[in-house]
Amino acid sequence: MALGVLLPLILLLGLHVLTQRYDTVLPPDVLQLTEAQQFESDFWQPQLPLMSEAQAVQMPLVRPSWQPESWLVFDFQLNKPASEPWMLALQHRPGLNVYLDGELLVRSQYGVDADMPERGLTLGSRTLMVNIPPALLHSGGHRISLQLAQTQASSGLLSALQLGPVAEVRELQQANLLWQGLRKLTALAAAMLGGFLLLVWLALRQEWVYGVTGVFTLLLALLLQPYSSVVGWISPMHWRMVLESVDMLTKAMLLGLVAQLMQFERRWPWVLALAIMVLDLAIDLFVGNANWLRSSFSNPWAWWELLSRVVLLGCCWGLALYAATRQVRPVQMAAVVVLGLALGCWAYVSYFSLRSIPVVDLNVVAYASLVGLAAFSLQQRFVRSLRGQARARENLQAALSARTAELEIRYAELQRSEQLRVAAQERHRLLQEMHDGLGSQLLMAKLGVRQGMDRDSLAALLDDCIAEMRLTIDAMTVEDGDLGLLLANVRHRLHGRLQSAGLQVEWQLQDTPRLPRLAGAQGRDLVRIVQETLSNVLHHAGAQRVRFATRVVDEGEAVLLSISDDGRGLPEHPREGQGLRGMRKRAERIGAQIRWRAVDPGALRPGCELLLRIPVAPSLEKPL
Repeated sequence: MALGVLLPLILLLGLHVLTQRYDTVLPPDVLQLTEAQQFESDFWQPQLPLMSEAQAVQMPLVRPSWQPESWLVFDFQLNKPASEPWMLALQHRPGLNVYLDGELLVRSQYGVDADMPERGLTLGSRTLMVNIPPALLHSGGHRISLQLAQTQASSGLLSALQLGPVAEVRELQQANLLWQGLRKLTALAAAMLGGFLLLVWLALRQEWVYGVTGVFTLLLALLLQPYSSVVGWISPMHWRMVLESVDMLTKAMLLGLVAQLMQFERRWPWVLALAIMVLDLAIDLFVGNANWLRSSFSNPWAWWELLSRVVLLGCCWGLALYAATRQVRPVQMAAVVVLGLALGCWAYVSYFSLRSIPVVDLNVVAYASLVGLAAFSLQQRFVRSLRGQARARENLQAALSARTAELEIRYAELQRSEQLRVAAQERHRLLQEMHDGLGSQLLMAKLGVRQGMDRDSLAALLDDCIAEMRLTIDAMTVEDGDLGLLLANVRHRLHGRLQSAGLQVEWQLQDTPRLPRLAGAQGRDLVRIVQETLSNVLHHAGAQRVRFATRVVDEGEAVLLSISDDGRGLPEHPREGQGLRGMRKRAERIGAQIRWRAVDPGALRPGCELLLRIPVAPSLEKPL
C-alpha cells in the first residue's frame, strides 16, 4: 500500500520538475498569434489596406486545398521596442512567403512547382523559424502577412505563430518538439498495439479481452490528437465534444479492463463503467448543443466531468491496490503505479486548468503509461497462457506415461494369460490327438495281446504306433510353415505302410511359399487331414493309385493341395461322418477351405479328389 501511494507521487513530482525544464507554457515576452484575417487573391500586396472580403479564422488552420493563393494577415501590438533579436516560429504546409509590415522576411518553397519535390521527401508539416532584427520591431502596431502557395495534391496546414526573443522561442520550440514527439510516439504505439490486438482477437474470438484492449488503445491514440479540429467538416466545439466523449469512454473501459486483468470476480466495475458511459453520452450530446463551458462550475456539466472521472480513476486505482494486497506480482505492482500516476496526472492538469494557470498536459505521460501497462498485462497474460499450456502438456504427458505403463502391465498380464490359455489349449489338443491316434492304436495293441494276436501282427501294430508318434513329432518340428517338408515327412513315415497295402503314390509337388498358418503345432492339423484322407482311400475307395500335387493359385495369394485317387469315387448320396467333420474342423483351424469332387465324372471309376486351399497371408481368404 505504501509503495502504491508513494511511487506515483514521486513520479508525479519528477514530471513536474521535468516540465519546468521543458515547459510549453508561453513566457511573458513571447506572443502567440492565433487570430487572423484570410482572403484569396493573386494580386494583393502587403502594403495595401486589408481587403473587405477578409474573414476571421483561428489557428491552427486546416483546409483541404487553397486555390488560388490565400493570404493570412496577423495584427499585433508591442508595448515597447525590441531590445534584442526576435524569432518567428510556425509550422506550415505547403510553402509560403512571410512579410512583416510589408517587407519580405523569408520565402519558403514558394509555388506549386517548388513544393512538389519537397512534399515527396517530407511527411507532414515543416517548421519555419525566422530571425527578425530588433530595428523592425518598434513599439506600436505591426502586421505579419503570409502569402500561402496554392496546393492541389495535399491539404494545407498552418499552426499558430509564436513571436518573441530568440532564446525563449528556441527553448519553447524544443519543449514543443519534446512533448509533441512524445504524443506522436505514444499515439503511434497505441495505434499499432490496438491494431495488433484486434487481429489477435479476430484469430481467437474467445479471448475477448484482447479485442476490448485493442479498442481501448485505439481510442487512446485518438485522444492524443490535437484538441483543435484537424478536419474541415467538423467544428472545433464538436471536435472537442468528440474528444471529451472518447476520454470518458476510455476511462470507463479502463475500469472494466482493470477488473478483468486483476481477476476481480465481482461484476460491479463493469456495471458502473457501463452506466457512466451511457449517462455521459447523453450529457455530452446535450452539452454540445447548449455550448456550455467545461471550466464554468455554474452549470452541472463541469461537476459531472470532474466527479465522474474521479470515480472511474479512483476505482481503477483502488482495484489495483486491492489486487496487489492479495497477490504481489509484477503486473499488479505495475498497475498500481501506472494507475496511480494516471490519476495524479489528471488531477495535476485539471487543478491548474481550473485555476487558469498554464501547465504542460501531463496526460500524455499517463496515456503512454497506460499503453505500456496494456502491453505488459497482455504479455504477462500470454506468457501465463503459454506456461499453463506447457504445464498441461507436462501433466498430460505424465498421465499418458502412467497410463502407458499401466497398459503395458495389463498387456503383459494379458499376454501371459493368453500364453497360458494357448499352452493349455495346445496341451488339450495334444492330449486329444494322443488319445484319438496313438492312444487308440495302443489300446488296439493291448486288446490284441489279450486275444492272442500273433507276434507279427502285434509288431506291425506297434510299428504303426511308433510311426504315428514320430509323425506327430515331425509335424511339430516344422516351425516355418514349409508345406513341402510336412508332406515329405508324411511320405517318409507312411511310405512302407502304403506300399504294403498295394497303393501306388505319385508326388507332383511344386515350389510353394512358406505358409505361416502351418507353423509349429498348426502343421499337425494338416498332417491329420492327409492321414484321414489316406485312411479313407485305403478302407473305402478301393483305389490302386494316389497322387499328391501342389501349386500356387490366385496370383500367389494361396497354395492349393490336391490329393486324388482312382477309386470308386464319392457315393451317390454321401453322408458326412465323424472323419469328414474332423477334417473340416481342422481345416477351419488353419484358415483353409476344403472340398471334395470327382476326378473323372461319368467314368466307371470316377475317383475322388480332395482340394485344400491354404492362404499365404492370414487376411487373404478366398473360396475355391
